[in-house]
Amino acid sequence: MNTFFVLYLLTVPDIMENNVDLRRVVFHDHETCMYVAQSLNQTVDPVARKENCAEVDNYIVAVRTPLPKPEFMK
Repeated sequence: MNTFFVLYLLTVPDIMENNVDLRRVVFHDHETCMYVAQSLNQTVDPVARKENCAEVDNYIVAVRTPLPKPEFMK
């Protein structure tokens, strides 16, 4: 199980157009995440209005693909 911290940011790709994108940035430690959030003035999640840099548990485990059987084992 891996633990990481997520920072959600609102970005404006082009100031001449009226569209805003939501981006997700992943950090491995809380201090770095909070430093970036405070420097960008994004300490609050722009969509849910909750505190940014929440701890997230990742339960996805990488599984190796089995190799095909050799000819002599068939």
